[in-house]
Amino acid sequence: MNKTAHPIKKTEKEYETFILDNIDVISENCKWGDIKNIERQYRIPLKGKGHIIADIMIWHLDGSGTCIEIKTGKNNRNDDLTAIGQLLFYGLITEHSLVNMPRLVLATTEIKPELWDVSKRFGLPINFLEVTDNKCIYLSNGTR
Repeated sequence: MNKTAHPIKKTEKEYETFILDNIDVISENCKWGDIKNIERQYRIPLKGKGHIIADIMIWHLDGSGTCIEIKTGKNNRNDDLTAIGQLLFYGLITEHSLVNMPRLVLATTEIKPELWDVSKRFGLPINFLEVTDNKCIYLSNGTR
């Protein structure tokens, strides 16, 4: 990763690219396991009709998966709360195809303590990944 002292100030798409460019290092340091396949803007089909789109979907060699929703930190609280809802829905839908619940990760430029508190208090299976140009912090809630 870059070793500059400045936080990322990018659009969500640029932040997504930055994470994908560093995904092997991130996955190794977060102990997610070896990567089999990665898809950007992964379309998850819904029963009946339509689909939802996960920012990044990773399949690991051990059969597990990681679903990443990206927020740049420029958004308001409602956007953050929406991201948690999105991840929970992605988990429900992809659990059937993976045969287990994927690791659900909210990637952001800043982990907001109140979101971490909500996740811990209610036992949500949401993990948090803070990535800036010079650091990567992963807070796992203990699930996967």
